[in-house]
Amino acid sequence: MVGHAFMGAAHSRAWRTVSQVMDLPLTPVMATVVGRRPEATAAAAERLGWAEASTDWRSVVDRDDIDLIDICTPGDAHAEIAIAALRAGKHVLCEKPLGNSLSEATTMADAARSSRANGVRAMIGFNYRRVPALALAAGVDSRGAGR
Repeated sequence: MVGHAFMGAAHSRAWRTVSQVMDLPLTPVMATVVGRRPEATAAAAERLGWAEASTDWRSVVDRDDIDLIDICTPGDAHAEIAIAALRAGKHVLCEKPLGNSLSEATTMADAARSSRANGVRAMIGFNYRRVPALALAAGVDSRGAGR
């Protein structure tokens, strides 16, 4: 996981407990958390349940023992990290916003589409998409069908 502030803490809790609420084909292993400051990142790794800490997301993306990159950084870093991870064959979970511009988001979506041919999955952490108020604003029902 890259980023360990508020959303990183929320994602960490989810990774630790997901098997308690969902029947998964794999068990998540919380290998490495990445941050900018070594001391803060090491403290976050211990507090949040990650096996190790790093300050170099690029080296983590390049590791053979990492299958998925969870991006919980400020939005200005999402595109660079996601595209690099997808090109390295990693699955990507990117917290919202996807990108800071339509151009960034489009480039990220193109990278995700290209990677899908190799079995790599990408998704955005948007957990409100079926909230009735948002569905009403978007003009769709709670299943996502247009009205």
